[in-house]
Order: sequence, then structure tokens, then C-alpha cells
Amino acid sequence: MRAISPEAEDARHQLHAALRAVRLADEQVPCEINPELWTSNNRADREAAAFRCGTCPVRRECSTAATYERVGVWGSTIRAAGSLEW
Repeated sequence: MRAISPEAEDARHQLHAALRAVRLADEQVPCEINPELWTSNNRADREAAAFRCGTCPVRRECSTAATYERVGVWGSTIRAAGSLEW
């Protein structure tokens, strides 16, 4: 298991706080509407997810969290763990 750095922990905390604020406002973020796109093995799905991030109210916090993630789509950033296709 990888140790989580204080910076990564802070980024996750900021993202979760922003998500709570969106939910309290009775809104949704794009990844909650069709979540399988954000972790799909299909490149077209991931690109569609990244495009949908453009309207997300927590995109800034999610982009910061992306720095510490290995796979998935985070704030329009596609993370692929060193692989062209995962």
C-alpha cells in the first residue's frame, strides 16, 4: 500500500469539501451522472469524460487531486498509470 503524502491528503480533503458544497446546493457533478466513463478502459469514453469535466463546479479541486492519482479522469486530466491504454 502506498503512503499518502500530506499534499495528496490535503488535495483529497479540498475535493471532498467542494463536492459536499455542490451536493448541499442540490447539484451534481458530471462524474456522478455517468461515472463509468471516468474509469473506462475505452479511450473515447475517457475523452468524453474529460470533455464533460469542463462544466464541473469542482474542476479546480479535482485537477489538483489529479496530481496524486494514477488512473481515471480527474478535472479533465486523463491519468493512465504509464500505459497508452488501460
